Amino acid sequence: MENLTLRFTGAILLTYFIAIVLSISHLPTALQAWRPEWVALVMIHWAIFFPKKTRYWHAMVVGLFLDSLLGSVLGQHALGLLIVQFSAIRLTERILPKTLLQHLFIVALTVSYYLLINLWVRSLTQDNPTDWSYWFTLLSSLIIWPILHALMKNLQVKRREL
Repeated sequence: MENLTLRFTGAILLTYFIAIVLSISHLPTALQAWRPEWVALVMIHWAIFFPKKTRYWHAMVVGLFLDSLLGSVLGQHALGLLIVQFSAIRLTERILPKTLLQHLFIVALTVSYYLLINLWVRSLTQDNPTDWSYWFTLLSSLIIWPILHALMKNLQVKRREL
């Protein structure tokens, strides 16, 4: 993006860890459908601001780890996160997002891809969601994005010009 650098070396790893913890944390049954896609949102943020530091194998490893923790089909989240990262990087190259509306467009599109891939894999295993509440996570991800983005911007600093 601009002339940005990470505040400390393990910032990307730390945010992935926090996102995974938030993804597996216990919520009341009524709020389960509203859980944002934390890992995908963190991946989108890093893909927008540091596309050269985010690697596709990061998405694969984090996705496989998430698959094992959630007990889902091995590779389900890995494939989804690979598509999220690829899409976010490609959209960022074409749009050059500067405003919140442009960020929300990228988030909406990439999280939709992620949810569609998960829905496809779930339909192959006869674990289809029964109602529209499956898509509430897209809405909650869009709502939480400005807050998450503001918090994660604290992990980056502008590089000094010499």
